[in-house]
Amino acid sequence: MRTVLIVGAGFSGVACAIQVLRLAGPQPLRVLLLNRSGRLARGMAYGTQSPQHLLNVVAANMSVLPDDPEHFVHYAGMRDSRVTGSSFVARSVYGDYLEWALRQAQDQAPRHATLDCISGSVCSLQSRSGGGLAALLEDGRHIEADQVVLAFGHLPAPAPELAQGAWPDTARYVADPWRADLLSTIGAHEPVLLLGTGLTAVDIALQLLRRNPLQRIHALSRHGLLPQPYKPLSGHLAGSTLLHDEAPTVRAALHAFMQKVERLEAVGLDWHLALAALRHKAAVIWQAWPTAEKRRFLRHVRPYWDVHRHQLPPTVQQELSAALEGGALRVSAGRVLAIRDEAELAVLKVQPRGSEGCIELRAGRIINCTGSCASPRRAAVPLVQQLLADGLMRADALGLGVETGADCAVLGANGQPTPGLYYIGPWLKAGFWEATAVPELRQFAAVIARACM
Repeated sequence: MRTVLIVGAGFSGVACAIQVLRLAGPQPLRVLLLNRSGRLARGMAYGTQSPQHLLNVVAANMSVLPDDPEHFVHYAGMRDSRVTGSSFVARSVYGDYLEWALRQAQDQAPRHATLDCISGSVCSLQSRSGGGLAALLEDGRHIEADQVVLAFGHLPAPAPELAQGAWPDTARYVADPWRADLLSTIGAHEPVLLLGTGLTAVDIALQLLRRNPLQRIHALSRHGLLPQPYKPLSGHLAGSTLLHDEAPTVRAALHAFMQKVERLEAVGLDWHLALAALRHKAAVIWQAWPTAEKRRFLRHVRPYWDVHRHQLPPTVQQELSAALEGGALRVSAGRVLAIRDEAELAVLKVQPRGSEGCIELRAGRIINCTGSCASPRRAAVPLVQQLLADGLMRADALGLGVETGADCAVLGANGQPTPGLYYIGPWLKAGFWEATAVPELRQFAAVIARACM
């Protein structure tokens, strides 16, 4: 019997399990889907039960099956006949959909292909002399598998690095913005500082203001940029028309792209169409750049790419605009130099962007909304640290993730694939750049399934 162990049951893990079950052949197959919490198809993104937490992508782009683009729209339409391909659906509904799609794949698989969903956490993986891998769980259980897929999703971000010393140990700091009891720990009139101004910061700010419109919130990031509002695409543009082969540098590529945007605007179109087309070439462009150009992109362009690439649903944008206009939410650009606790509030010494001086910000709660842990080296996860220490996994030089082959096989310290070990999730950004959204992840899941089977 072939055994495939999938570590993590969020979107990536469920998508891989679905694809492996769909590829089940005549030989006996056992798929083990392991998750710490035991909850399927939720993870950080889809665990929320609030109907006001919406997907930031239209339903038409959210099918878990790359060969059936209408799969999610059909499911959502069964639950609410008003849903169309252009609807922004609640994230909780999407979590339900993933669980339904997994059960559907299980029901349609051959009888000799089984799916077992188990609770637990892997603390180490070792290569077996006869092939495959052996997993040791925290509770002492052992699992032997022919292939292991690491699909543990977004890991919590470490505390920010301060310019003046390490981040202090303070009870006012909240590392996990999705902590279930977060709202109950924040006083109604307690000033809140959000570290980050991306999608997570917007979610948390609006969640706080829905509970208490008088809450005062300050969001701080290096550039102070907020996500751009979503706009329906007015056509289709081939990615090959955006950039020329003679644009091998970040500067040249950005110049060519902006020229194309200007030409689109001249005929009544805009950057949304150009960015959608460029997304399909992102991996090819990223892989063609040498390390120095990648570093240049990360330093100068990445913040602007992120806020234009990850957009806000219209209803969320309206709420955000009202919060900004009413003064409940302030956004600024700068970096935290130091922090100290006083009797009632934490005091942060902040250097505003473009200034040589400093200001002080006071907050009763400081919530880390900077996103997930980007580098495996900084991940506070025993399994990751063990794989790095034993040379079964290698972090990339830019601190974006793990090095993998074209089929998402994890590369070891020797630069060769670790037999039977695969990775899917945000750390694929190291090799492919675009690696966090459903359209890319579902393709990676299909690639991994084919490699496993």
